[in-house]
Amino acid sequence: MKQYHRGDEGYTDVIIGRVSKDSPVIELIGQIDELIAVIGIARSLLSQHEKLRDLDSELKKHQLHLFRIASYLARGGRGIAECPISSEVLKDVESRIKELSSALPKLNQLIIPSGPLQITIINFARTVCRRVERYASRLLRSGYIEKAVYVYLNRLSDLLYLYMRYAMHLLGVVEEYV
Repeated sequence: MKQYHRGDEGYTDVIIGRVSKDSPVIELIGQIDELIAVIGIARSLLSQHEKLRDLDSELKKHQLHLFRIASYLARGGRGIAECPISSEVLKDVESRIKELSSALPKLNQLIIPSGPLQITIINFARTVCRRVERYASRLLRSGYIEKAVYVYLNRLSDLLYLYMRYAMHLLGVVEEYV
């Protein structure tokens, strides 16, 4: 494996060929890579706490979906590569959102994220996911990505928020409100 890269001129190699590093596709792949990394940090912290290990395994599932999305983008996106997000994946995410929403107290105010690092890192992952989602809207409008990919990112940010609240609940952390 090379210890140097051919990207010194501002281009990178992906499955579809050489692409400018400032292209919207490469930017989105990079943002997804960042989200995968932040979720990885969250998983390493969650796995250390017995009450939070189930969230660790759920987050791993989402890391795999995000890797598939990044690969889909690198292969050319909509019309060229197969959409990595099926209707079943979306149904599973929406089902989990409903399940967690009904298990937690209804919110009437904004929460001030706080508490142990296991909780605040999930919230950080949520904010990174929101940025990914905002950027992905450009590629949705341009027709590069399938709507299912965008919907997944939108639902994932909602789910990460609920994971944060659920972790607070499991650890007995009282929600602070604005």
